[in-house]
Amino acid sequence: MKESYKILIVDDEEGVLTSLGKRLILEGYSVDTYSDSLNALEKFKEEKYHIAIIDIVMPNIDGIYLLKEIKAYDALTQVIMVTGQPTMNTTIQALELGANDYILKPFKSIDYVVEVVGFSVGKLERWKESMRNMIV
Repeated sequence: MKESYKILIVDDEEGVLTSLGKRLILEGYSVDTYSDSLNALEKFKEEKYHIAIIDIVMPNIDGIYLLKEIKAYDALTQVIMVTGQPTMNTTIQALELGANDYILKPFKSIDYVVEVVGFSVGKLERWKESMRNMIV
């Protein structure tokens, strides 16, 4: 089931991209990583991603703008925002724009992030099941 879920990771920290990307691949997900938010947005519009993990503080366009664009393009995409520089303003803004989860960096552990991704998969599974039940 996991292999059908595509995850987009957008972070300007190479270590986060590498460690989180590798771990999610080991968990059976299809993963694309980007350190440039503009390239990530272009890729998002070309392919279907079920989950996006986005750093808020990014060069070029920030994660809040990327969140807004992703949700406008596909509201069902589960978006997990991450940041090492939390502020009340960005937290509220992210949640108001439809972020599904919000994680502080440094991560407690990669396992924690994988668990949050699992919750997002669960939400998507429940949504698909409810759509199937409506059709029947």
